[in-house]
Amino acid sequence: MAASGVEMLVGVVADPQFGPVVACGAGGTAVELLGDVQVRLAPVAPSEAADMVHGLRTFPLLDGFRGAPQADIAALEDVVVRIGWLAANHPELAELDLNPVVVSPGGAVAVDARVRVERPARRPPYPAIGR
Repeated sequence: MAASGVEMLVGVVADPQFGPVVACGAGGTAVELLGDVQVRLAPVAPSEAADMVHGLRTFPLLDGFRGAPQADIAALEDVVVRIGWLAANHPELAELDLNPVVVSPGGAVAVDARVRVERPARRPPYPAIGR
């Protein structure tokens, strides 16, 4: 059983044009209601993960809103970076949803996960620039 904390979402979807796209946002049962999500292309640098998390409208919930204990924000950022690395290095990863990721003062724990893998589509080579 996970400790109580802030429910977040971390996920990946393989876009046919852009490649893997990493998402981080408000999670749990209110994910569709709130629609508070930040996205970046994989891989995600630590500074990008920090921008994603701090850019959420619901960030104050992680930062000790109304006297609640501050969640381990660095642990959530680390999850985003690692999921981005995983997606960038495994093209067979078509979708991945970690929802909720419970973020508490003691860290971040993925409580539920859904993963879909498929044979990666062959991408056409990038055109040569300047020819």
